[in-house]
Amino acid sequence: MAADLLQCVVNKAHNQGLFELPIPSHEGADYPVIQYADDTILIMKASRRELFTLKGLLESFSQSTGLRVNYGKSYLVPLNMTYEKAQMLAGVFGCKIQSLPFTYLGLPMGTTKPRVEHYAPLMNRTERRLTATSNLLTHAGRLQLVNSVLSSLPTYAMCSLQVPAAVLEYIDRARRHCLWRGSDTNAKIKPLVTWKKCCKPKKKGDLGIINLKSQNSALLLKHLDKFYNQRDVPWVKLVWSSYYSNGQIPHASTDKGSFWWRDILKLCDLFRGISSCTVGNGSTVLFWSDVWNNNLLQDKFPRLYSYAKNKKISVAKFLTSNTLDSQFHLPLSEQAYQEYLGSRNSYKTFKYRKIQRTLGITCGEIAHTLLLSFTISHTSMCPLLLHSYGFGSPNVATSLGCSPGCC
Repeated sequence: MAADLLQCVVNKAHNQGLFELPIPSHEGADYPVIQYADDTILIMKASRRELFTLKGLLESFSQSTGLRVNYGKSYLVPLNMTYEKAQMLAGVFGCKIQSLPFTYLGLPMGTTKPRVEHYAPLMNRTERRLTATSNLLTHAGRLQLVNSVLSSLPTYAMCSLQVPAAVLEYIDRARRHCLWRGSDTNAKIKPLVTWKKCCKPKKKGDLGIINLKSQNSALLLKHLDKFYNQRDVPWVKLVWSSYYSNGQIPHASTDKGSFWWRDILKLCDLFRGISSCTVGNGSTVLFWSDVWNNNLLQDKFPRLYSYAKNKKISVAKFLTSNTLDSQFHLPLSEQAYQEYLGSRNSYKTFKYRKIQRTLGITCGEIAHTLLLSFTISHTSMCPLLLHSYGFGSPNVATSLGCSPGCC
């Protein structure tokens, strides 16, 4: 409730012209406030006037709700501005200056990819779990400790970030020590089974320990599911409008965007291999390389595919200009021509629907921007729950190129 009230207060100030959006929007979206429990991040323009206004609003919010803003634990993160101006703004707000990357909800946040040292809290927490009592456990008990405790520690980070291989190897080493040596990492005890066999499923006669690299990829695939289905999530709209507003197909274009989005795009081939497309307007489905209408046409018609002029053409463009000379290098071989006739029969029954998609958010240049993070403390405040990341079925069906509600 407190988070909703603060969001309403900031939105009202924005509607009255007291705040300007740091990222331009055409949808009348809420002002960017990120809040979980008592940790809040506000993204705003580096304006002295707006900071004065924000501090006044926070004081009114504090008096109305009894929730006190702790400026001693608050800090300002400057983006694209001089240190002198940042010092001046921090003095106006009464907080300290913090540099990127900083930690929010246990994850490193910054404009560059986190390095191994930024995962030190996770690595230290894993090592501390190697308790002395593990020496008293049997191998079955240690296996349960590895699967239930040590394997679950990095799950939160793996839901959002591509964790470096060095960090995963460090955690694997701790899991191996716990399984074979207990808490004594210096014990000279050889493993009874290779680690590769330990990570195979129990139904194949092995130990069923989670492969962290595979789990990391599986958790990140949920972001591609949200992206291609165009869920009603702010980052999905922002990425579509910023990078693919001119009709580009994400998995047929050059990787672009932040380090986080480029890491997600590396999983596109894996995601497309376990998903199928329900075509809407066909603008984001590859005619040859995506599974649609229960077919992968480049495999079904390999000779015809070899004559294609544009092997990355979308379904929409192919069906709107489906002539031999425009789509293929002529002359076709006899086998390719027979496949062409067969391909026409295969998609002749396909019901093509022209659907307009409108995405309103555009991302402009962020010249002078800052992040404000502050803590609201109150003994009776209830924490808000984060959206939980669960595993879905591997046979996930996506709606590539389909607007919400059109299918």
